[in-house]
Amino acid sequence: MKMGRTLLIRLSAVLVILILSVVLFFIGKSHTVLVDNKTVTVEGREIAPLKLVEVSVSKQGALELTPRDRDKFEVTGQKHRVTVTYTDDAWNERTITRSFTVPLMQDMVMVLVPALVAHPEGDQALWLENYEAPTYAVTMSESDEVVTDDMAGLITGI
Repeated sequence: MKMGRTLLIRLSAVLVILILSVVLFFIGKSHTVLVDNKTVTVEGREIAPLKLVEVSVSKQGALELTPRDRDKFEVTGQKHRVTVTYTDDAWNERTITRSFTVPLMQDMVMVLVPALVAHPEGDQALWLENYEAPTYAVTMSESDEVVTDDMAGLITGI
């Protein structure tokens, strides 16, 4: 009876630690949210960037973007809110606020600001896309010489 109770307490403690670890992983996972104010093509239609737009993500300070600007926010957690404030053609100030969820194992997402303004009630897939940082492959040509020792060229005829 005593062995069964001890085993039950130990298994319960391990289970509590595992659940706590998973919860902390979801809460503490950091992501980069890029905000982009460049010309974008959505559903075959080209959307021009806004002349001046103010964007904030998850209660962080707002950033001003002009055409062809891209900036980033470092955020933690899965659920976030993006707020876009701009002036329309009739000189009325407009504010759009949308919530989005960053996929679990995705490190970077990009908010396409012109697409969000053009489709404020549209599906999140229209204005939010996963972003993979470009990787540059460096290849050596056959004429490149590999120097493994900085002093190798100075020692001659010893």
